[in-house]
Amino acid sequence: MNRSTNRAYISPLSPEMKIFELVESAPSILSIFSRLDIRLPFGDISVAEMCRREGFTTELFLALCSIHATENFRPDTERLTVEMLPEVINYLRASHRYYAEKMLPHTSAHLQEILEHCDTLSRSMLRRFYDDYMEYICDHFREEEEHLFSIIDNNATESADLSILDMPHTDIDDRSNDIASLIFKSLPESAPTKLRIVTLEHIYALRDDLRRHNNVERYILKPLVDKYLQKR
Repeated sequence: MNRSTNRAYISPLSPEMKIFELVESAPSILSIFSRLDIRLPFGDISVAEMCRREGFTTELFLALCSIHATENFRPDTERLTVEMLPEVINYLRASHRYYAEKMLPHTSAHLQEILEHCDTLSRSMLRRFYDDYMEYICDHFREEEEHLFSIIDNNATESADLSILDMPHTDIDDRSNDIASLIFKSLPESAPTKLRIVTLEHIYALRDDLRRHNNVERYILKPLVDKYLQKR
């Protein structure tokens, strides 16, 4: 492995970091604590101490944090072990709930505030577009849950649809950008700028978080599933 490839795996995060230092380095990591239901307070404990307390694999937790902190981070797959697979699936399931129960409805509520200032046609168009977007994302989550996660749980991978892991997520990205474009370009002037900006912030935050979610599946889950199948 050459030096340029090695640099792609380097992360500034370490097991010795204090939890406050970890979050301070990348506040987006806070959402991981929400998904994993990690208890506060932390006092002055380190990442390794927190992982021992909560029962998480430190190496995996830092890989998840690094994906959230650095867009181009890629974990060293040689350091990923099959034993991490249940933890990764639990994390992804928790992420699905986080999107379905928090991020998507929260963005929808902000969107509704804008729609109250729009004419009937604009209101109907954007509401339908966002509802279709929510349904599309949740359908994708259900497909993963039913045709991949649950089958791995039941140790019956011969019937798992592993092609799900190779499906492009560009549709979700494109739909996020399409909604943002409608808010920018197509809503009437009666829709207040402040409301547009707040809603756009939530849409872009959702889009970026879904990108990280995709990276977890692509660069952590998929290599682990491959290793799991090789051991069977």
